[in-house]
Amino acid sequence: MSEPVDALTAALAVVFVLCTGVLAGALVAVERAVVPMLLRLPRQTWSQVHRLLDPGFDPLMPTVNKVALGTGLALVVLAPGAAARAVFGAALAGVAGVALVSELRNVRMNRRIDAWADAGEIPDAWHGLRARWARANAWRTASAVFAFCAALGACWIAWG
Repeated sequence: MSEPVDALTAALAVVFVLCTGVLAGALVAVERAVVPMLLRLPRQTWSQVHRLLDPGFDPLMPTVNKVALGTGLALVVLAPGAAARAVFGAALAGVAGVALVSELRNVRMNRRIDAWADAGEIPDAWHGLRARWARANAWRTASAVFAFCAALGACWIAWG
């Protein structure tokens, strides 16, 4: 009777590892390539480029994050062994960190940037917001990389 649960758990683990890998990979690419480029742009160009990038990530990244949250939660319950469940829990915490930083920091700042652009005026204090956005992105990138590494570790503990 445990064989179907094992197959289901393994399938959930594959989806979880893929989702955490996509999150980590996309955010590392943004951190290594996009953020440095954005930090070098002048005010108006920065606003335009920032707004052009957002539709490429939304709704894909929030959807991947939600799937990771759901599969991670299932793995915390279904994974074989307490150690694997604990490490899947740590990975799930990393995914939750990505979601929280995204929603509480980056999305709110993106809305402010959009409002500035819609009004046609970017205030002189825009440098501060840009720096805060970059710091928040670094935090969610670290959370995503942690989640991916922990997901791989949990799989190794469970089935290695």
